Amino acid sequence: MSPDDLHALRFLAELQRLADPTQPAGLRITVRSADGDYIGDAILPTPGAQHAVQAVSAMADFHDRDRDLFNAGTTIDGLDPRALADLEDHFADVDPDSYLTDVFSSADAEASLAAFEQLVTGEWTGEL
Repeated sequence: MSPDDLHALRFLAELQRLADPTQPAGLRITVRSADGDYIGDAILPTPGAQHAVQAVSAMADFHDRDRDLFNAGTTIDGLDPRALADLEDHFADVDPDSYLTDVFSSADAEASLAAFEQLVTGEWTGEL
């Protein structure tokens, strides 16, 4: 799996943190690799979709505010601390257990479990 595919998988895992199976679906986001290969779906309730929009909006505002400092290829450590704080605020209230159903029902449960492990523990074995 390429580094970009790993980023896509991590992005999907982050989106799935916003999922709440107790609420009706408001938005489905499909993640694909740059080559168009299917990575997975995140089904978000309306509040989760709103939080995702706010997080992307915070990054877009940062991009528009200071295009010279914004670099889409930087790591999370290279982001403006204000933008990072905004993003962390949006994801802080998500309970990781809320998306375990998605992990275990995934067509590629092994890869989903590896992404879940990385998301919850911050550790990555590099294996899928």
